[in-house]
Amino acid sequence: DAAATGDFKQLKERFGENVFVGYETTKVETRVLALLDENFKEVESIDGKGWVMLEQTPFYAESGGQVGDKGELRIRNEELGIRVLDTKKFLDMNLSEVEGKLAVGDEVEAVVDQSRAEIEKHHSATHLLHAALRAILGDHISQAGSLNDDKRLRFDFSHPKALTKEELQQVEDWVNDKVQRAIVRKTEIMSIDEAKNSGAMALFGEKYGEKVRVVSMGDASVELCGGTHVQNTAQIGLFMITKESGVSAGVRRIEAICGRAAVEKVKGLRGEIEQIKEEGKNQNPLAGITKLKEEIKTLKGELKAALSATKKELTPVDVNGVNVIVEEVDAGDIKEMIDEAKNRYDNIAIMLFQKKGEKVLLAAGSKNTPVKAGKWIKAVAPVVGGGGGGRPDFAQAGGKDASKIGMAMEEAKTYLAEIVEGGN
Repeated sequence: DAAATGDFKQLKERFGENVFVGYETTKVETRVLALLDENFKEVESIDGKGWVMLEQTPFYAESGGQVGDKGELRIRNEELGIRVLDTKKFLDMNLSEVEGKLAVGDEVEAVVDQSRAEIEKHHSATHLLHAALRAILGDHISQAGSLNDDKRLRFDFSHPKALTKEELQQVEDWVNDKVQRAIVRKTEIMSIDEAKNSGAMALFGEKYGEKVRVVSMGDASVELCGGTHVQNTAQIGLFMITKESGVSAGVRRIEAICGRAAVEKVKGLRGEIEQIKEEGKNQNPLAGITKLKEEIKTLKGELKAALSATKKELTPVDVNGVNVIVEEVDAGDIKEMIDEAKNRYDNIAIMLFQKKGEKVLLAAGSKNTPVKAGKWIKAVAPVVGGGGGGRPDFAQAGGKDASKIGMAMEEAKTYLAEIVEGGN
């Protein structure tokens, strides 16, 4: 792994930790302290992909579930900017992955991508979601992992069972209530002991120093957090839970969206509803669906009646005292036909074939005869290029070659004759 053998230690010894100014601003004039190539080896310049260490950086490094910032480095009098693809921490140094032409000592303007605003909305919404779960489900809720990017949030938490629809709705409503109250977000730096005494929740997997950042949104949420957040909960916009699922024993996951992602989701849903109205020819989608279901039910009844009217009359042949039917039928439910024959006769051995395009469906039934339907179907199905099986009283199979139905019927009669006449 190149990251494990990179030149991070020597950078740390020369420069120490660079300064993150991204809490206060998303744009800063700064200087290139060092560059690493794609294998994390120190170089004087790059022309392509590599990693940059800025003296001051507004780019947030991936941490605490929040993804790393993207953006651009702009050099005065240069037409093309340098793309910032990602930002990560190495030995507590904040390094950004870049693509472009750059040299050590370059003076640059570092500009964070607009996606940061959407990331912040999802991160702040995650804090409110955590608080909502504790308020509604209980204090046993604790974070077990999270992800916040510009399009969604994912929150894993301890809970023994799936949430009901009602619980999910309560959680969603609780968060949206706090959003609509436009609660001002406050950040304080304090000692870890002061933070714990204030009731702040520590997050899963995070390491904390002597001084910590406590992010609060009124009384709704108080957490230790090093991430970036909205100024006011109203900036989160609509909060929508999109999925609830299990991760492992005792751990559940909620996925949700807010901000621009929620707006796009609502637009998509509205478009789908309009399409349903159009397709169902009804301005009330539910009424349209109900009407369609009733029409389908009526048509199914009419189809069943029509099939019954045209159903082939199945007349058995007596073979050594056993009623035998081996037939091809064009329409109808062959399983239903077999059940009807078994109800009609005291004993019956029946196998029916039905074309389905180029393929064939076959089923067999046996009642009070020495014929085992499962064995019978296994002997016949290969003739039509298929296979299947089942119980002694009923079995079914599918075949790929409907042109061999005639041969299969002859094989079925031959097999049956051997059994009925005292063969194996």
